[in-house]
Amino acid sequence: MKGYTGKILFVNLSTGEIHDEMVPEHVYEMLLSGVGLGAYVLYNRIPAGADPLGPENILGFVSGLLTGTPSFVTGRWMAVCKSPLTGGWGDANCGGNLSPAIKKCGYDGIFFSGISKEPVYLYVDNEGAELRPATHIWGQDAISTEETLIQENSKKKKPAVAVIGTSGEKLSLISGISNDGGRIAARSGVGAVMGSKRLKAVVLAGTKAIGCHDPQTMKTIS
Repeated sequence: MKGYTGKILFVNLSTGEIHDEMVPEHVYEMLLSGVGLGAYVLYNRIPAGADPLGPENILGFVSGLLTGTPSFVTGRWMAVCKSPLTGGWGDANCGGNLSPAIKKCGYDGIFFSGISKEPVYLYVDNEGAELRPATHIWGQDAISTEETLIQENSKKKKPAVAVIGTSGEKLSLISGISNDGGRIAARSGVGAVMGSKRLKAVVLAGTKAIGCHDPQTMKTIS
């Protein structure tokens, strides 16, 4: 089954650099994408002793291996990071439309390092990815922010949006990341990590197909 894209997106918020990376196939064979892919990236890239609210921490949005295939109840996404609550591994999962939206942009995961000088959000579609100013929505709650970004970025299609509200901006250690009008990836302080990076939102508007080697067999199994 071809349930993975083989590609992840890296964004350095300190420098503004954005680039793609290919993931070796053996990583998928061992870890099956999703939270396993997140753990692989964070373990290999976050240095020992890194401050969870500092630039060396990495925040990832990852989609599961079976997302977008005809399998049953597999459309959740994971936020992963070094947790500011525990100082160890942190993750939070959530439903809605964000998980397939990650794959429709051509990625299995989107990862952020560094800290932006000003509030920004990431926009991704079939043409590529770019950081955009978010000063006009910094200070807004999660629901109004999502509505604003959907209005601003719906010229081609309605995007999927993940956002933080004011608690994430203020680095509350119980803040989460919201999508689809109030679904929340709520554990591990992931919203505080997103706020520490001055990353207000992730807006995904890709339309790429999600591959599956044998859709009929997946339907039968499900």
